[in-house]
Amino acid sequence: MSQELTKVQAFKELYELLLYYSENRDKPVSEDFDFFGNVKKYCNIIGIDYEEFLEEFHLKNEF
Repeated sequence: MSQELTKVQAFKELYELLLYYSENRDKPVSEDFDFFGNVKKYCNIIGIDYEEFLEEFHLKNEF
């Protein structure tokens, strides 16, 4: 049974992803880890524009 995240839970996950990015952006990650896919998912739950979020936080999706 899958439970949908609340906006607060999604914000927490998004915050943790930002921390992860700042600490690990130059390190290799597992192929099954989709950083930008997760960011987009949490932005959608919260209601934040994904492209604007990437621009504001200077995140580069080079794939």
